[in-house]
Amino acid sequence: MRKWLVPDTNVRHKVFIHMLIPYLLFICMLLGIGYIVYKETINVMEKNATENHRVVLDQSRDILERRLDEISSIGRQVAANTKVIQFMTVTDPFKGANTYSVVDTNKSLYDFKLSNNFVFNYYILFKKSDLVLTPGSSYTTDEFFSRIAIYDGSNSESMRKNWLLSYHSRSFLPSEHVSIGNNAYQMMTYLQSLGLPGNPQAVIAVMIDQAEIRKLFKGLNLSEGGWAYILDDQGRIMSTLSGEDTGLPIHLADLKEEHGIVEQKLNNQSMIITYTKSNSNGWTYIVGQPKETLLGKVHYIQKIIFSLTLLFLVIGVSMAYFLAYRNSKPLRNLAQSLRDLVGGGVKQHDVYGFISEAVSGLALSNHKLQSELEQQVPLLRASYFRRLMQGQFLSTRDADILMKHLSLGMEDEDRKYVVALIRIQGYDNGYNDRLLKDLDRVRFASAELIRELVGSDGFAYDVAQDQIAVLLSVYSHDANKHRENVSKLMENVCHTINQRFQIVSDCGIGGFCDRVTTISRSYEQAREVLFALVRSQKDGLQWFDELPAALNDYHYPQDIEGRLMNVAMAGEQEEVTRILQALYIENFEKRHLSQTVIRLFISELWGNHVKLLRQLGMQAEDVYTQIQRIDGAEHSYESLQQHFAAICLSYSKICQHVMEQRSNRNIELLDHIRMMLQKDFSNKALCLDDAADRLRVSKVYLSQFFKDQTGINFSDYLEQLRMERAKHLLKNSDFAIQEIADQVGYASSNTFCRAFKRLHGVSATVYQRSVEVNV
Repeated sequence: MRKWLVPDTNVRHKVFIHMLIPYLLFICMLLGIGYIVYKETINVMEKNATENHRVVLDQSRDILERRLDEISSIGRQVAANTKVIQFMTVTDPFKGANTYSVVDTNKSLYDFKLSNNFVFNYYILFKKSDLVLTPGSSYTTDEFFSRIAIYDGSNSESMRKNWLLSYHSRSFLPSEHVSIGNNAYQMMTYLQSLGLPGNPQAVIAVMIDQAEIRKLFKGLNLSEGGWAYILDDQGRIMSTLSGEDTGLPIHLADLKEEHGIVEQKLNNQSMIITYTKSNSNGWTYIVGQPKETLLGKVHYIQKIIFSLTLLFLVIGVSMAYFLAYRNSKPLRNLAQSLRDLVGGGVKQHDVYGFISEAVSGLALSNHKLQSELEQQVPLLRASYFRRLMQGQFLSTRDADILMKHLSLGMEDEDRKYVVALIRIQGYDNGYNDRLLKDLDRVRFASAELIRELVGSDGFAYDVAQDQIAVLLSVYSHDANKHRENVSKLMENVCHTINQRFQIVSDCGIGGFCDRVTTISRSYEQAREVLFALVRSQKDGLQWFDELPAALNDYHYPQDIEGRLMNVAMAGEQEEVTRILQALYIENFEKRHLSQTVIRLFISELWGNHVKLLRQLGMQAEDVYTQIQRIDGAEHSYESLQQHFAAICLSYSKICQHVMEQRSNRNIELLDHIRMMLQKDFSNKALCLDDAADRLRVSKVYLSQFFKDQTGINFSDYLEQLRMERAKHLLKNSDFAIQEIADQVGYASSNTFCRAFKRLHGVSATVYQRSVEVNV
């Protein structure tokens, strides 16, 4: 073995420097790009922090306004209550039948607290009767304001005048301290008068707990000196969302726009003030927060970025030095691998030159191999064509995929197929070596000529010593036109062969078929046409449907018999139905067979059916009983049709049985896979290849099977199991990231962290820290 030349120390030092400089330049470039990105990111984050605060405020405002609209809707529903309207005229509620009106009206009131937690309670105060109704209770006005709902700083008489003598239309009163029973609340009150604006007869009062309003604005961070207010269109403070009301700390006139974010100095503290005004009711929502608090995360990220940049610089320079120093090792390994592949054919002392020549040699070898594979394509096409003619494809999908892979150009979904069979005459009187050679020459030349004439819409294949089959594909939108075109094409083919080789040829053409899996039927029909031409000693071209209908011979060729059993054993219900339907049309409708011949045909079908049941291990007693029951009926054409219908039904049961068996096996295999993943997901070696080896199936089959059964890729499902366990450990344990990655089946913490951030949007460290903060 030839030894490599070892460079001296100076050469190695130069190589090291040359390799180190690009790394250092790359690090400097990354630092420069990182600085630009950092500046832009910080600016964007500051804008996003304030903008997000405004978005949260807008969202909370919208929710509150929807809830207030619900309150207004409740007021309208109560105002529309006919019993409430009738009760407005009652002056003495506890006299005579009026007592019943009190009870009846009270029962008609719906307790909206049961369906709307935003409603603390609602009351209807009637002016004439001096009565207050609420679902389940009734009070006098004085009792209501002095014992039931006591508003701080107001007496019952002033409250009565304010509520009942003034007309209120969707009016909201600012939040006040209200004592209800033995509990104190901060309530906002909604008032809606009943009657005419100049003469109100009653008022609906809906109480809204301040605590429910604060829940709607819980997304706002009002800690560390923050505050928030809701003001109505007159500038009154309707609600304070940050504790005690100490008065609005800013001037409302300074907020001129519909919404915005301003920065002001309040009490020697820089405040970010976010506000928005409602377009529907004119209310203003104001939130103030110290700038340091609002941008605290941004400043924290700044510190982290500076620390990480310094750490990156130190690690980057160290890694650059290390990689530059060790870079010759992978070059030597690569050169050694290439030398093992190409042997001693390359004689370069320079490692780069050796690699260049070795790769060039491998590329040439690959090109040569590709050329050899292309030479095998005609053989593969011939094999594919033979399988089509013999009906060996059970699945249309498999046949279409293979046709597309072989680039036959006939794989469109809206195509029909037809088979034409050409026979070369003149070689029927025995064969000798000279005749066989001459026949081979003529057949080969004829096949090449046919390929030229039919182009990309057909494929020629010699099926016998003196026969050439031609598969043609046509678009299915106009069958009659295509029939004429096919006839002209094949007449031209036969005429050209006759003229060029001075021979006589005839051609039989089968029927059109919609699927590649039924091409064998068209081929068999073409054979019947050709045999008919031979028997009648005719030349030329003839279609299958031009043959005279046979009166004493049923149609059930051996290839259709074999295909019917094969597709039934495969559970292909649609294909079984199609074959049986074709047999019914051919024997019951086209041929006009006698009852005796049809009975023979039915008997053969039953015999094949019983044979199929035994092969599948199914019981045949029910079939025998069914045959006896139908045979016991009066012999008629209808009874034979019943026989055929029974056969179709029995085949359908076979397909259903096969699919159920397959489904049970699939369920069992899927359960086994899931149990294996649940048990061994922490195993670092567990992957698609390892699972396939354990289950003794191919990894391609395992991957496709798992995706079909669960709708998710195998690797994604395994990753989900590992991540669920990782999140549990991050929440409920004190393990380090490296330990958690090891426990859930990752080879390194870096791989685990990348996967965790890709799936959850945050790093595992940040997720663990957020869980600790929430706890």
